[in-house]
Amino acid sequence: MARNITFRTQLVGGVSEFCSESNLLLIQDNLHLVELVVMLARYQEEGVNLCPKVYLTNDIKSMTAMIPGGDVLKIGSCKLNISGLKDAIKKCAPLATNGWLIYLCGCDKTVEFGLFRGPTNPISVLVDDVLLTKTEQITVVKLYQVASDCVEVHCNNGTGFNIFLNHRKEDSSAPLESFDALISAITSETNNKLTEQITTFLSKILTESLRKSHGCLIAVTSHSKAPPSLSMDGVFFDDPINYEELVDLTSKNEIDASDLISKGSILQGMLNSDGIVLFDTKARILGYNCFINLNGQNGASINGGARKRAFIALSEKVGDEFSAVFIQSQDGWSEYKGV
Repeated sequence: MARNITFRTQLVGGVSEFCSESNLLLIQDNLHLVELVVMLARYQEEGVNLCPKVYLTNDIKSMTAMIPGGDVLKIGSCKLNISGLKDAIKKCAPLATNGWLIYLCGCDKTVEFGLFRGPTNPISVLVDDVLLTKTEQITVVKLYQVASDCVEVHCNNGTGFNIFLNHRKEDSSAPLESFDALISAITSETNNKLTEQITTFLSKILTESLRKSHGCLIAVTSHSKAPPSLSMDGVFFDDPINYEELVDLTSKNEIDASDLISKGSILQGMLNSDGIVLFDTKARILGYNCFINLNGQNGASINGGARKRAFIALSEKVGDEFSAVFIQSQDGWSEYKGV
């Protein structure tokens, strides 16, 4: 008779120390964390992929009080067991969009669950910068599917890991390990007084856009125009979309925050288009739907799909025409090369 081989045994043992050190009632039984991780790794509702961010805590009032201008919506309560936790996620996940996040708060043998969000201002501080900062008052654990079959788990005590539910090796890079480096490349020549706010905004908009993308290529150049290796068949703006200027105007209340959000939402459509989205190092979008010439030996000698071949060709020009290049595959895994 055939014997079953699963990841379950190793996963249960792998998270036991983390669960114990968190001192969080919700996951003192490490099977609770395991079930949540497995559930989120490829979560779907009605055939639609969902990637809700889930925050576990022992004190929802104190947690949300840390976020000025935030909001909370209690959905219900359930028993503190695997069935109850799954039901809580199922009820909340379809609603956890457009900045809304899921919370699970354990108390005795019950769990309160619902949604919360940070301030709606697009240049306000990132929720994780507040909640995942070490504090003795409360415990917060975040779970989030960063790519297909990969769930990021972090506690505000400083511990955390990426859990791979696939064949990848233990020393594999995290799916979005270079995300911060990409943002730094895009903002490297912005006004120092605005860089933090621009970084906050781009982190929010790119995180959401990349999650909804079916795979994309992003290139960053220090030049004010499209580099010569890009085909002129792409869409290049006479007036680039200038996020530095938009953030500056928003911070001075000279334009409404909705104008910045609107310009940010355009990026999502660009990332769902074929070709390359081109930024410069001043946080401006120069163009999209761009392509790099793969003619001759360079293109013919590269194995893989068109997007991967384009990434390799772009990588060869980092330090010359480009400051950085970033690729995300359809399943959410990414690669990066920068100066």
